[in-house]
Amino acid sequence: MIKQVPRYRSSLWSLVPFFEILRGMAITSRHLIKNLLCPSRMMTYSWPEAKPPIDSNYRAEHRLMVNADKTIRCTACMLCVTVCPADCIHIVPAEGNHPATEKYAKEYSIDTLRCVYCGLCVEACPCDAIRMDTQKLASVACEREAFVRNIDELVRGRDERRF
Repeated sequence: MIKQVPRYRSSLWSLVPFFEILRGMAITSRHLIKNLLCPSRMMTYSWPEAKPPIDSNYRAEHRLMVNADKTIRCTACMLCVTVCPADCIHIVPAEGNHPATEKYAKEYSIDTLRCVYCGLCVEACPCDAIRMDTQKLASVACEREAFVRNIDELVRGRDERRF
């Protein structure tokens, strides 16, 4: 059985594109006048001079946490590697000599070009070794290798990195 769908009957106003163009120009003019009269209500920012407010739970670049004795909290449990959907985290574990941990991360790197910033690695970490609370909005580099962040860059942050 074939169901016949009635055609949409367009009005005379929508058939003439001139009236639709005028309607669009009226909306644009209204927004322009409103922004000129009250610029404090505009939704735009002069970035990077005026930075927009960042929400407290915004997932930005990764960072590794350190203990009080300046050792990295990561115990190389590989939970962040297992849960990562983009497969961008690479850890090389090593035997530790610290009595509280039997393993530590000898190498820890994150390919930020592959990362989808989902935050699953932060949720999966049992020892709160990785966080995404740096509040950094932009990363700039000239070559792809600069976006692979190793353990030293993850501990000290992107600001001290030399390009």
